[in-house]
Amino acid sequence: MARPKRTMAAAAQTGAAQTRTAEVKKAEEVKKSDDIKKAAEPVVKEEVKETAAAAKEEIKETVKEAAKPEIEKSVVVEFGGRQVAAKDVLAQAEQAYAVTHPGTVIKSIQLYISPEQNAAYYVVNGEGSEDFRIEL
Repeated sequence: MARPKRTMAAAAQTGAAQTRTAEVKKAEEVKKSDDIKKAAEPVVKEEVKETAAAAKEEIKETVKEAAKPEIEKSVVVEFGGRQVAAKDVLAQAEQAYAVTHPGTVIKSIQLYISPEQNAAYYVVNGEGSEDFRIEL
């Protein structure tokens, strides 16, 4: 059997109904996406706050470290009209030990400067000796 002819008015109503249905579906999708966005907003805001707080703390610490000037340190022993820098004497002690004990690793070193004897004595890795002496 042949299909009945549609009138222009019937076709327009069907098209309008389809358009309205599509608009309703789009509105529902937008509403769902808005609900998802609204539900996610508190979580996202909290994460942003935490990240911002962490960044502020990191910046504060960096500024504190940058604000501290490097302190120049030195120890000088004066005796008999002479001046001897402790770091130079310590370096000499390390070199002297390295020459007399090749291959031995220095884990600790103590330096004792004796101006009366015009000498410095050192103890390496807890071991001392009369040979561990540097003339000043």
